[in-house]
Amino acid sequence: MPSARSPSPSPSPQARHWRSAAVALEFVRRRPQPTRRELAQALGLASGPASDLVGRLRAARLVTEHPVTARGPGRPTAGLRAHPDGPVALVVDLRHADWRLAAVGLDGSLEPVAAEPHTGRSPGRLVNRLHRAVASATDRLAGRAIAVAVAVPGLVEGTRVLDATVTGWRGLGLAPIGGGLPVVAGNDATLAAVAEARAHATTGALVHLVLEVGIGGALVVDGRPVTGARGLAGEFGHLPFGDAGELCRCGARGCWGVPFDPQRIAVRLGEPEPADPRAWLHGVLQAPPRRAAERRLRADLARRFGRGIAGLVNALDPDLVTLGGLAGPLRDAAPDAFHDAFRAGLMDVHRPAPPEIATGAAGQDAVLVGGALTAFDRVLDAERIAAWAGRVR
Repeated sequence: MPSARSPSPSPSPQARHWRSAAVALEFVRRRPQPTRRELAQALGLASGPASDLVGRLRAARLVTEHPVTARGPGRPTAGLRAHPDGPVALVVDLRHADWRLAAVGLDGSLEPVAAEPHTGRSPGRLVNRLHRAVASATDRLAGRAIAVAVAVPGLVEGTRVLDATVTGWRGLGLAPIGGGLPVVAGNDATLAAVAEARAHATTGALVHLVLEVGIGGALVVDGRPVTGARGLAGEFGHLPFGDAGELCRCGARGCWGVPFDPQRIAVRLGEPEPADPRAWLHGVLQAPPRRAAERRLRADLARRFGRGIAGLVNALDPDLVTLGGLAGPLRDAAPDAFHDAFRAGLMDVHRPAPPEIATGAAGQDAVLVGGALTAFDRVLDAERIAAWAGRVR
């Protein structure tokens, strides 16, 4: 995803003073409770300057310390965590029929703020409603909110929705949602992938796959998504793994995600088109099957899903594959069909030790957490930390 804002070409004297603090804070945010000694080693600092730096971060309510047992020889040392009263990101999770808003702190704490259906609301009215909800939350947080993240089930470039095929949003601008705060927008599956990479503390390559209304995902390397030239990478559901005669809503033929479209599934089951595709699909794939047609459907989709994941493993060679949304329940609904198709699709070189396929560790709030992590990654530079520290004082 392209950056939401351009860095200042001439940092202020206050920002230059906080440059090392910005690097230190990023180190703390990206690692599970690093010690002060580990921070000093990473930044190449002696113990005295490292203590001074941590003291400044503590005074600015950006980190806290707690005693931990030394990892290896030596005396007990201090562990570092993001401060629970530090900056907050407001995250909007725009889904197919509803939206939810949460406040997420530097320490990962999450507070639900609001949630509403939006079916039938025009895109302009929806953006206005979200702006009001964010403004209200910003006032209540009394200066702690420093950015807004917006997750969208579709293609996003900068802060503009290029195409969300199920909802019909095209060319929708999201920047007004933030009011005076910077807005970071992204595909929902990509943001969830960031949360999974941090939750698994992986520094290698992770492929995250989300099955909701279609298939989405991302390749994450060292905690950061590989976004491509326009920020549109990760549209795994549009790889040509399917029937070349099937036209996808995206305009391409043979997309992997076509058989997973709720409308297509409803036709296969002889049921009417669902009003809320996401909620309906959850019921179809998670409830006990009522008839043989549902069991056959699950086995067929599990085979298609396993085969597609094998293709991604062959192409991307990840250390780990994680599953979000309904991907895990689908695999578990027909495990033999899934694993047989996955193994059959692997190159010989991968079969002795294929990457683990794990259920996502970030859970149902992965999109919210990933949105906050991405917003902090973008906006917590030296300038903003200096401004935050000035307010705290």
